[in-house]
Amino acid sequence: MESNRDPESEVRVLRERVAQLESAMSSRADPVLLSLLQNATSFLSVITPDGRIMATGRESEAYGSVVGRSVFEFTPQGSHEVLAQALARLRETGQPVTYEAGGFGENGEPDHVYHVRAVPVITEGVLQAIVVVPTDITDRVRLERSLRESNDTLRMAMSATGMGFWRWDIPQDQLEWDQRLRDIFGVEETPVDYGDYRKLIHPDDLPAVEGAVRQALEQGRYPTIEHRILRGNDGAERWILAVATVKRDDAGKPVMLLGGGLDITDRKQLVRQMELAERVQAVGQLAAGIAHNFNNLLAVIIPTLSMAVDRPTPDDTSALRMGLTAAMQARDLVKSMFALTAAPDPRARGSSDAGEVVKRTVAMARAAFPREIAVACGVDPAPAPVSMPASNLEQVVLNLLTNARDAIQEQQPGGSAEIRVTVTYQKGSGGTRDMARISVSDTGAGMTEETRRRIFEPFFTTKPRDRGTGLGLATVAARVRNAGGNVACESQRGRGTTFTIELPLRPISGIYPAPEAAPLPERMAGRVLVIDDEDMVRGMLRRVFEAAGLEVYEAASAAAARAVLERQPVDLVFLDHSMPAESGLAALPSLRARTQAPVVLFTGHAPAVPADIAALLRKPARPEEILRTAYELLPRAEAAGG
Repeated sequence: MESNRDPESEVRVLRERVAQLESAMSSRADPVLLSLLQNATSFLSVITPDGRIMATGRESEAYGSVVGRSVFEFTPQGSHEVLAQALARLRETGQPVTYEAGGFGENGEPDHVYHVRAVPVITEGVLQAIVVVPTDITDRVRLERSLRESNDTLRMAMSATGMGFWRWDIPQDQLEWDQRLRDIFGVEETPVDYGDYRKLIHPDDLPAVEGAVRQALEQGRYPTIEHRILRGNDGAERWILAVATVKRDDAGKPVMLLGGGLDITDRKQLVRQMELAERVQAVGQLAAGIAHNFNNLLAVIIPTLSMAVDRPTPDDTSALRMGLTAAMQARDLVKSMFALTAAPDPRARGSSDAGEVVKRTVAMARAAFPREIAVACGVDPAPAPVSMPASNLEQVVLNLLTNARDAIQEQQPGGSAEIRVTVTYQKGSGGTRDMARISVSDTGAGMTEETRRRIFEPFFTTKPRDRGTGLGLATVAARVRNAGGNVACESQRGRGTTFTIELPLRPISGIYPAPEAAPLPERMAGRVLVIDDEDMVRGMLRRVFEAAGLEVYEAASAAAARAVLERQPVDLVFLDHSMPAESGLAALPSLRARTQAPVVLFTGHAPAVPADIAALLRKPARPEEILRTAYELLPRAEAAGG
């Protein structure tokens, strides 16, 4: 039996068989088949059922003749089990087998991968040999591995950014969101369509989102925007950074939007905190000048009132008018300080008149800056409605003014000390928009070119640590860019600096003149509840209201106010906010449970005002302002002459 032969005898017999096959093939094979065999890969083989090579298509340069050797010699150790299982399955079933296994290249290179088809050769029911047809799939496997690694890297990067991704099929109006985006929006299921998605957008920001979508559909470009959402699971307000790209069909029509959304709520809160810190720092730098001017105003008010009380004369009226004028200037100064230190409102949108904002901010700077610095202001008379809220524009202009002041104070003694602020308009041409141009120039020390290039970088400053954080000009640049404008700086060492801001002008119809107020009646009727912990404030309001014919009830606390409302109906409530034990807004729900009368929040502090507050009136206020507010809110049927 062949099983008793030694290996050398088996090899000799196999070689004889191969020689016979080759001789027969050469004499009788189809020329086409012969050509295919001779040019096939060197690993196309005929092997015995136990894996010894009987013949190969051609010899490889790396291995030479391999007839008589085991296929396991040319298979890496890691693939031996796969090969053994495949041969065993073929011997058992007599059916072709396919498998993948590691191997070597024709020149002996390691780390190749083959897809192998093993076909049995059966004669009279007996397995005589196996034809092994390998296909080198190394390049495909390496490509797939590379793609998997790239996808893994992309998934890791996407996970690290925290961005969720979406797709909108425009013709079908179908949305696809990944799990991350559903988590951000607080929904378990993707919105059915665009209309369903709109329900998750904050109502105040919906026009901005719809405008971005409209621009994408009409112009093929989706602008990067920041907007708020109301989470589906808890209604919480969150900020989203939205980006997208437009896909078009062959006709150029938008058919799909692909984009992502990133939760930037924490970043927005940090930015607001930094902006508030910058505002407080600005007021701190102005404090000395403000205190000086406030003292000057008190120097008029106190003697005027003292003389009117202690030594009344027929000339008291003109003197008191002078004292009142000084008091109103002091009030405006305090209001400006509150405006600067108030936390920026992330929801602030819309227009402001650049000219009016500049004039108001320059007036405050004049009051706070050293008298030796001349601050000139030139504003074109026409309204300049720009796409930036007044509070933001005030901070931008004030930052530039304080930088100009510091630059002047850095120069050598005896130099010119002048700041010039102008507001002009530039008519757009060639499709560009009309712009308002605000320039702030100083005659200060100027900057080197290296410093000028870096001034808008966050935290970059040339000032001492106690005088600057490096956020002022970075904030200016960010706010101007967010409003669709641009900012530039020209400076020369020893010659001064000019900052120029350009902001898009909105249609003039966006700013409406204040309607003329109807004259106040001499006498009014109604019941007013005054809630304030300050005796003098309650006394002042009582005197104003009673002089106009109104019935007044007083309460020094929220608890006392509730007691009044339990026994007495009223038509109007004047409510202080800052009170000990219980603030005005904290007490509001309990007051609302006892009266539906309109509530006026009368305070020097400006909190976020809830919707059920009828009006906000800031302290201090003139009697005319107090009565105007009351007249507009009292039931008209009860107002005498109303």
